[in-house]
Amino acid sequence: MRLVRYTPDRRTEWDSAVRRSKNATFLFCRDYMEYHADRFTDCSLMVLDEDDDDAVVSVLPASLHGTELRSHGGLTYGGWVCDDRTSAAGPRSPMAWFDLLQDFCRSAGITDVVYKPVPHIYHRHPAEEDLYALFRLDAALQVRNLASVIDLEHPIPSSRLGKRALKRQRLGGITVAPTDSAADFWQIIVDDRRERHNVTPVHTCAEIQTLHDRFPDEIRFFTASAGGRIVAGAVIYVANGVLHLQYAAADATGKEIYAVDVIYHELLFNLMPGARYFDFGSNNEDAGRYLNAGMVRHKEEFGARSIIYDAYRLHIPG
Repeated sequence: MRLVRYTPDRRTEWDSAVRRSKNATFLFCRDYMEYHADRFTDCSLMVLDEDDDDAVVSVLPASLHGTELRSHGGLTYGGWVCDDRTSAAGPRSPMAWFDLLQDFCRSAGITDVVYKPVPHIYHRHPAEEDLYALFRLDAALQVRNLASVIDLEHPIPSSRLGKRALKRQRLGGITVAPTDSAADFWQIIVDDRRERHNVTPVHTCAEIQTLHDRFPDEIRFFTASAGGRIVAGAVIYVANGVLHLQYAAADATGKEIYAVDVIYHELLFNLMPGARYFDFGSNNEDAGRYLNAGMVRHKEEFGARSIIYDAYRLHIPG
């Protein structure tokens, strides 16, 4: 096996490795990773099998930040991409790939690796060989974010979905529908982020529209309307049986009639049935050391419970 830096001529091989994997999502596809290529120095890596005409064994989305390699600076998670031939030991194991990675880092003057494994709910098949390898390498847990997730196959009774959401939908005259235009609701998202958190969305309207156009089946837009006017909107990422809530917000009218609750109900019961999990995302700041307890309680009212999004630091010995 050998480790090489990704180059654009290997785009098809990269995307093929992602699509056939047991743990990667569409976020690892080059068309997604490169929408913000101007903000990051890409240093993605590929493990190739020299005995099999340099066939791709694994890939690692990564970006360079001074002397630190992050997997990946622009993604929520980004560990080794594993397929059904990945093993816990031997040349097709993350333990072997981390050995190759350390050699690469030493030759490139990289002193540390920040590694963000894919949370287990996104795995098609068990894929935590990398976590064992990190333990063996004495990697340090650097970030632990707590995310709220609804188990849709074994749901916990919710005080905000079901009959209560249907009653709100009926009383508010709310209709929920898909749309292909982020502009239909994006200003609601922007205003909500500014008013509640004094921040702006990670994506611009143009960026999220571009990503939707590239991944129309994986990035979905929904609106809630009342009185003939859009009062709420949501962006949902669909990945490996998980519905991830990327954005959701309502204007003043939408908040009064709980339009976002109705969006959730319609998504889970009517518009996108059959998913395994609904991931509300994390509830933390300061690398997980601050927990927004009010946010957690709000999500738990929908029947969500907790999983973790970790990041590890691996120091590269000289």
